[in-house]
Formats: sequence, structure tokens, C-alpha cells
Amino acid sequence: MFEDEGGLVRAKLWPPIVTPDYTPFLVQMSGADAVVSGLGGSNPIKFMLQYKDQGIALPLIGGGVAMDDGLLKSFGDEAIGVISCSPYTADLDTPSNRRFVEDSVTDYGATPGSYAAGLYCDGMVAEAALQATGGRTDDKEALIKAMRAVSLADSPRGPFHFDHFGNVVGDFFIRRCDKKDGKLVNTTIKTYKDVSQFWTYEENWFLAQPVYNRDYPPLKS
Repeated sequence: MFEDEGGLVRAKLWPPIVTPDYTPFLVQMSGADAVVSGLGGSNPIKFMLQYKDQGIALPLIGGGVAMDDGLLKSFGDEAIGVISCSPYTADLDTPSNRRFVEDSVTDYGATPGSYAAGLYCDGMVAEAALQATGGRTDDKEALIKAMRAVSLADSPRGPFHFDHFGNVVGDFFIRRCDKKDGKLVNTTIKTYKDVSQFWTYEENWFLAQPVYNRDYPPLKS
């Protein structure tokens, strides 16, 4: 999508999982307008610190797990201003998410992130499907059909349903990391509604393309 709109990806870098030293990769980050981080787990914490220590001034864009709400407590001011996209954001102002965040802070002493929200929504889907089947699980096909038919108007991640392949269709949130009252938070600056696995692409065309991997789509630079 980025290149379809006229952008240019200069390079793809693939650090090993749980990389202790990102220096060999950081020294390659030049000649671009921004850097996109797809790191997850604890890796974004080390990466962000080393990114700052190297004095890299390029704007940083992160995937949902790179700037997960649950990780922000482990970052310092180096994370301020980072833009990220996620299917869940802790600042979503809905009854379900307000209750979810409040209960998480009360029970666990921490703001929940996308991992916790995802599991919670999984439970909501299972509950809705069981209500539709009267609690029966012996008919596997009926249970799967009921789960795929679930459409939730209010969940911690907002409204969502499933497409005919069983993939989620829901909102995605563009956030900016800010510091408020001495605490790092993600602030939603734009919401894309009802995003499917195909995004803006035509379904049949998309399915005819090779599966995404390290080499596809190839670099155009």
C-alpha cells in the first residue's frame, strides 16, 4: 500500500529474535524519511534505547506490538512521538474498554495491551457462540458456524465481526506516544473503520498474489 501510493521502501532489515545489540542494523538506517519497527515482545524496549543512544533523528513508526500499551511503562522519553497502528488501543472511549482497562489496572496494576485485549475478545466470541448454541459444544460444525456469525457492537477493541473466511473485520487505530502527567500513553489520532484482511485491495486480486514473506513484495528501490 505504501509503495502503491508513491512511497519507496529503501531496505528491509531482519534482526534475529531477541537481538542483544542492534548496532549493525542501526548503522544502516540512513537516507530515508522514517524507520518502521515491526519488533515485538521485549525487543522494542532494547531497540528504542539503542536507537536513541545512536542519535538517530529519523521519525519512528511502529506496529501494534512495537508500541503496545502494556509495554509503555518500560520505555523512557525516547518513545515520545512514535506513531503506531494497532487493532487495540487503551484510550478507546467505549463502555467495554473503559471497564476492561479499569479492571486490569485494579486486578494487575497495569494498563492492558493488545495481547490481553485479544484474549479477552476471544472469550467474548466464545461466550456469544455458546449462547447461540445453547451451551452445546458436541456439534463441532454448528459451534464453528456460530462463532463465525458473531458480531460484537462493543468490545475492548471496538465493534468487529468476521468475513466469509473467518478473519476479523474491525477498526484500526493510529496512535502517537505522548507523555501525560509523567506517564507515557498512546493517543489515538485517527481511526480506520471496518478494516478487513484485504484493506483497500480487491479480494480476488489479493488472493491471487504470492503470500507475504521476506522477499515478497520485492523492493522497488
